[in-house]
Amino acid sequence: MASGKLDRQPSFHDLRDLTPFRGVQVYAPVRGFGRRIARRVTGRVRAPKLRTFASKVEKQVHAAIFLGSDPERLVLLARAHPGWSGLCYVAAGLHAYRAHQHAQAAELLSRGLAGASEPPAAAFAATYLGGLRHWIELSEGVEVEVAFSEEAVCLALAHSLREIGRPEEALAVMDPLPPSLPAALATCRLYEVLGRPRDVVARTEGLTNANDVAAALLVIRARALRELGQRPAAQAAVREAMRRRRTSFAVKNAAATERALLMLGVGRRSRSGAAESAPSAAFEELRAATKARRAREAEARELWLREFERLDGGPRL
Repeated sequence: MASGKLDRQPSFHDLRDLTPFRGVQVYAPVRGFGRRIARRVTGRVRAPKLRTFASKVEKQVHAAIFLGSDPERLVLLARAHPGWSGLCYVAAGLHAYRAHQHAQAAELLSRGLAGASEPPAAAFAATYLGGLRHWIELSEGVEVEVAFSEEAVCLALAHSLREIGRPEEALAVMDPLPPSLPAALATCRLYEVLGRPRDVVARTEGLTNANDVAAALLVIRARALRELGQRPAAQAAVREAMRRRRTSFAVKNAAATERALLMLGVGRRSRSGAAESAPSAAFEELRAATKARRAREAEARELWLREFERLDGGPRL
């Protein structure tokens, strides 16, 4: 995507009074820890009561969504009732996404977005699924709680496509979404995977640390600026990411790592765009100091051995 086209796109500013985003969870990269918490929180959602004269298909879909977690049950309902296929495939895809079956989730969610939903299915979704919440990963270690909506489906689909190695398709899924910080974080993570740091910088221009999602996005911005060799701007992004006192420790730790890499000059580019072959001055100073310290330690050990041999009456065999 050209920079000029990206400049004309909406930024991360969300001007809506009501959004589907409810909460943010940031955790350290410990395998499965944050996801286990997310599953427990999502599992606490109480199934809404069906209306008195609900049709047979409504009862079946309601039971498949709220009283089970098997995607196959909803797939069978989608095949049996074509007018409900869009809703059933989406719900099945979200079940698969919650179980971290990303290949299956990507297929089912794609079918759901392309499927049909007749007025009874749309009325069912508006009546019963409004209180449903899903935890969706935007970037490594950052998850957001999203109410059932088109944004929830697209964010889940984009994450699943990224996990199975299809970031270009995931980026196309994100294009129609309205501007928001979660969408910007997910999009910039895809830009980073695709090796497009200039698009990351253009998308995050003017960003401040208002919450943990913005702080995580600032860390990605700092990485992109470092990749482009813009060290002062990258340092400014790191400072902004660490400015707010209540920023998550995991995000601050990532920002501190990025600051250390900037001090060492890792990943910088020359003005022509090629990677610099010579190490930075800070790295040379660190290497020289380490070499001098090791030499002093070796000399002190040699003196200690000589003194020990002298006191002991000579070396022992």
